[in-house]
Amino acid sequence: MSMVVSSGATAVPVFIADFGRAFEDIVRVNSWLDVSQAAGGAQFSGVNGGVLRGYFENGGGSCLLANTASRTLKEVLTSLEGDEVTILVPLGLWDGGADAAGEMARAVTAYAATHQAMAILHAGQDHDARQARDAARAFKLDADQSAHAVLYHPWLVPSADGAKPVPPVGVAAGVWCRVDSERGVWKAPANVTVNGARPSQTVSDAEQGEAQPVDVLRELRGVGTIVGGALTLNETDDRWKSIPVRRLADTVERDLQKAFRVVFEPNTEPTWQKVRAAADNYLQTLWRKGGLQGAKPEDAYFVQVGVGVTMTEEDVQAGRIILKVGLAAVRPTEFIPVAVTGNAAQA
Repeated sequence: MSMVVSSGATAVPVFIADFGRAFEDIVRVNSWLDVSQAAGGAQFSGVNGGVLRGYFENGGGSCLLANTASRTLKEVLTSLEGDEVTILVPLGLWDGGADAAGEMARAVTAYAATHQAMAILHAGQDHDARQARDAARAFKLDADQSAHAVLYHPWLVPSADGAKPVPPVGVAAGVWCRVDSERGVWKAPANVTVNGARPSQTVSDAEQGEAQPVDVLRELRGVGTIVGGALTLNETDDRWKSIPVRRLADTVERDLQKAFRVVFEPNTEPTWQKVRAAADNYLQTLWRKGGLQGAKPEDAYFVQVGVGVTMTEEDVQAGRIILKVGLAAVRPTEFIPVAVTGNAAQA
């Protein structure tokens, strides 16, 4: 039996918010019209509506809306299992103050880190650039959480007459979807023009530098509003400071794990050869698309599986098949390791 690793969707956002009585639990929407139909229009005339409109105006497609009106955040996150969400966008992050914002940020980023997903967070409406940075650090995310988290500043003012400022997370999520569709998950969602909104604050070059690792949206003369950065909130591990590098590694891990979660063949050398070939074909396709660096495949990635290489005899007897790959996401031959474990028939 041949094995194939398929490329899954890279941009599947869920917007987590108190949507009132608009709907219960989770709904899928594909357009702004879908949102209005799902919620009755009036429910989305405020901040939530502005965020979602910005998402669709900036390239966003199919997404989920998760209602916290009658459920806890923990219950909502649990209900997402199996939906293959890759981007989590919590709204109302600062509605309950700084302590509540930290609790929500830690819960959402913990889920993201264990599900190969990213969390898009935002600063408070009244934060300046330095305060936004300090707020992100005050969340006290651990290394894995911070590598799967991004924070945008400042809030945006939609172009519609009389519109009030809204968090930039909808626009950011839309930009991620647009860049993924046009270029690929390995392309940084930065220096991209924003549609239908302008920053509520002016941020200087110096302030943008001080704000790192916060990503800043700025209005540039003759250009318009742009997304001015592509950094995660991780400040300690150079591998995971870049949004596209973290997302590329997560994408590869998701795709490989889905393909090899269960291998219905004996845990022996012929099976490992099939797994190796399937992973190699998948990564070579990714390299040919421009997702990996290097003039030749061996400079762009490696694939390993086998006893004494990725597995022990105990692993084999227990039915564990462990695959390791390396990704040259930034420079040729500088490999970022990704490992997945599947279950095979016991030898």
